Amino acid sequence: MDGPRASSLRELRPGDPTRIGPYRIEAKIGEGGMGAVYLGRDGDGRRVAVKVVRSALSDDRTFLARFHDEAANAQRVASFCTAQVLEHGEDLGLAYMVTEYIEGPSLLEHVTENGALSPGMLHGVAVGVAAALVAIHSAGLVHRDLKPSNVLLSISGPRVIDFGIARALDVASAHTRTGQVVGTPGWIAPEQVTTQQVTPAVDVFAWGCLVAFAASGRNPFGQGPFQLMVARAVHAEPELGELPRSLAGLVQSALRKDPEQRPGARDLLLALVGGAGESEVTTELGESWTPPPDDPGATSRDVTARHAAPPPVTAAAPPSPSPSPSPSPAPPPSPSAAPSSSEATPPSPAPSPAPPPVTDLAPEWPVQETKTEPAYERRTDPVTERQFAAPPPLLPPVPGWADGPRGRRGPSGQGGQGGLSRRTTLIASTMAGVLVAGAVAGGLYYFNRPSGEAENKSGPATFPSAPLLVRIDNEPGWPKSCHADIGLYKPGEPAATKLIGGDRCEILPEPSPDRSRIAFTRRGGGSTEAWVMNADGTGAQKVTDIVDGRVTWSPDGTRLAYMGKVGDTRQIFTITLQGRKVTQLTDDDSLKDDPMWSSTNKLVFWSEQDDALQIYTLDPDRPGSDWTRLTKDGVRAVDPEWSPDGSKIAYVRGPDESSTIWVMNADGTGARALTTGGLDDMDPAWSADGRWLCYVRGKVTDPVIHAVRADGTGDRVITPAGHTLGHPSWM
Repeated sequence: MDGPRASSLRELRPGDPTRIGPYRIEAKIGEGGMGAVYLGRDGDGRRVAVKVVRSALSDDRTFLARFHDEAANAQRVASFCTAQVLEHGEDLGLAYMVTEYIEGPSLLEHVTENGALSPGMLHGVAVGVAAALVAIHSAGLVHRDLKPSNVLLSISGPRVIDFGIARALDVASAHTRTGQVVGTPGWIAPEQVTTQQVTPAVDVFAWGCLVAFAASGRNPFGQGPFQLMVARAVHAEPELGELPRSLAGLVQSALRKDPEQRPGARDLLLALVGGAGESEVTTELGESWTPPPDDPGATSRDVTARHAAPPPVTAAAPPSPSPSPSPSPAPPPSPSAAPSSSEATPPSPAPSPAPPPVTDLAPEWPVQETKTEPAYERRTDPVTERQFAAPPPLLPPVPGWADGPRGRRGPSGQGGQGGLSRRTTLIASTMAGVLVAGAVAGGLYYFNRPSGEAENKSGPATFPSAPLLVRIDNEPGWPKSCHADIGLYKPGEPAATKLIGGDRCEILPEPSPDRSRIAFTRRGGGSTEAWVMNADGTGAQKVTDIVDGRVTWSPDGTRLAYMGKVGDTRQIFTITLQGRKVTQLTDDDSLKDDPMWSSTNKLVFWSEQDDALQIYTLDPDRPGSDWTRLTKDGVRAVDPEWSPDGSKIAYVRGPDESSTIWVMNADGTGARALTTGGLDDMDPAWSADGRWLCYVRGKVTDPVIHAVRADGTGDRVITPAGHTLGHPSWM
């Protein structure tokens, strides 16, 4: 089609804008919980979809900050199988976001009006949506509201829209609709209902629901009011009907209640295409995709019903976070179709019986008997010794599947709210970063890993046997008050063992290169000091007074680098352990902190020298020499940590309430997200072999230590129950 049908759009009314930013507005596409969507054209005449945030939300500065952060992040998502985000800004007192215009009906519209998809289209939707999720997750985003109305069936294949926006609406929800779920019942995962952390696993669950819907025309959890739908998601087993053998095992696994037992988006995509790159995805879509029919006899109908959120069935039902970004041609409506409901069902086949309705999420909700699949193999994760069910071998084996739980979260309630960089808890950062992400070619990072990140030929990296140095919080209050000792914790044990403690505060332990000694920071009595002790906690001695933060070892173990003060400005110093010779390395007036010495004799640190918290390196043997800036996009970057061989740097990226762990090469190239939860991840530290990292997730007052492989797999919680540990560093 050359353009949208006139009948599928709505003429502009007196209250509608005629221009937003540089875009001329031609028609209204629809409205939703976040605002309105308009058809616009840029200066070159290209059609675009312009989302305009409704005025009530535009007055919420917290929402607007998150909206622009998430829009900036979404701009960097690879456009493969997604609607590319082109721009965002504010005009006429309203926030807006501009996306690529996608021609075609939504999956919801097509299935509602034409019934279940043909096998070719079904496989194409499964592949295309999985590919889109790989691109979205690789950029550090979680869609949060993946559903059939957010998948458009274009002539070139399925395209996922509205990614990264639900999180912004979640901020507004936290202020105005306490306790409500951001998402759409029937497509949200159990952990979204039970207030666990939201991770990429929720999108995998929605993918399973979406594929089952496309195959049968029915939501796998039936229909009903809000409470009933979410209760089924939490407690009942899905009704999947007849799925092709090539999809049945994957959909079953995607819909597991435990998010740790679901495959990742990359696993889904590999299994679906049986290949190793974007070309295989493109080939698969090209060979199987049949575009939706273009029916010239389509009749007019209210496009708002097709693009806006369905009206809530109960007062508790949340609005859809955003409308669809582009108009879609409308085939003739079926007499029995219910276009205003996202749960619309064609007249045949009849929906499966639903459990009796309930009015709350009571624990005694009757759980349907779980169907045992004899073809499913029980496997055991080698670290946690936890068993899980792997899908039958209907498709090529999925790399990493035997890793066991995907482990993307901590305990319930460890949400990312507030929190500062661990070494700068006394420095309140005023830089509001944006969560941006390096989009990889075709959005398929899995197939284009940086050198050195390839899967080990002998299998995934085994969990380190070495213990962790940790801060042991004996009483709550950190960071305003500190009641901490330093100890060793071996994951799997019930508690940490204290190495040193007393009436002062011991924090930020750092092992020497040969692991024979430990440097740490001691507070108390109105001073902050750098100390060194033996690895068993004996022989502790003060080295020097410092401002605050960590100390770090030179490669030969003869010097420490630390933060001191000259006048009112923090500067980086070094001191020899023998003779206590002090050398000042910096003399500028910028805020800086977190020095870390590499095995290749470079110091990495962060500074606000260029009006943004960015990461730099300097030569510690050339005091006053020029710095090299590694991060250059203005996104807050702190807590740099060298890999043992000095080839990579792990660091914290993004605003402190939603930061993630990133890894880049020593020269600043190849930056990629290691964690994708966006839940105040901080404090990365490498294992001695460089194949694992530990980090902290959650509120700075209540941290939970995680570990993850250097390729981003195997994420797991390692903090023992009932204990608060922080500042992890592998021995």
